[in-house]
Amino acid sequence: MKKYIVLLLATVLAISIIGCAKKDTTPNEDVDIVDEGNEDNQNEENGENEVIDPSPNTEKAEVTLYFANKDYVETGDESYEKLLPEVRTIEYGNIPLEEAIVRELIKGPESSELTTCIPSNVTLLGVETADGTCYVNFSQEGLYGGSLQEDFTISQIVNSLLELDNVDRVQFLIDGEKAESLMGHFTISDPFEEPLYKE
Repeated sequence: MKKYIVLLLATVLAISIIGCAKKDTTPNEDVDIVDEGNEDNQNEENGENEVIDPSPNTEKAEVTLYFANKDYVETGDESYEKLLPEVRTIEYGNIPLEEAIVRELIKGPESSELTTCIPSNVTLLGVETADGTCYVNFSQEGLYGGSLQEDFTISQIVNSLLELDNVDRVQFLIDGEKAESLMGHFTISDPFEEPLYKE
């Protein structure tokens, strides 16, 4: 009888141990499955499963940009040319080429003999061309300077944009509207159809 009870207890103990072992492994497997699912969800939320275009929409163009002659700006000597060209290859894609040109003019020249007179704190709202007229739209905020600065801001932009085949005239806008002047010195109410300071 004692042997039977001992054998019965041993069997119950063995079944309990096996049962506990199975209970330990099953939840871990479930956790692993849940973790994998969460990881996939996190990857989707982070955009890791999204298809990314390996070649973003960028184009290159060789353009002629006009900058102020540093010698003229520093001396005021009329024997110097006021504007000098700088040929540069620029990249653009999500913005029109015309806007990329104006942004390059704001950044400044590569040559140490040239300078840009466009105020660095101006906000360019956009540049669009329609029916041969290129509209250069600045925000009024930060748009100030002396007559020399305004003169060169206008001439740098006009001369550079008129180099493009699709641009026949340049119209400046402030906050999307025609204005009398950029900085209070020169009239910009009409579009510019000819390059400035070119013989």
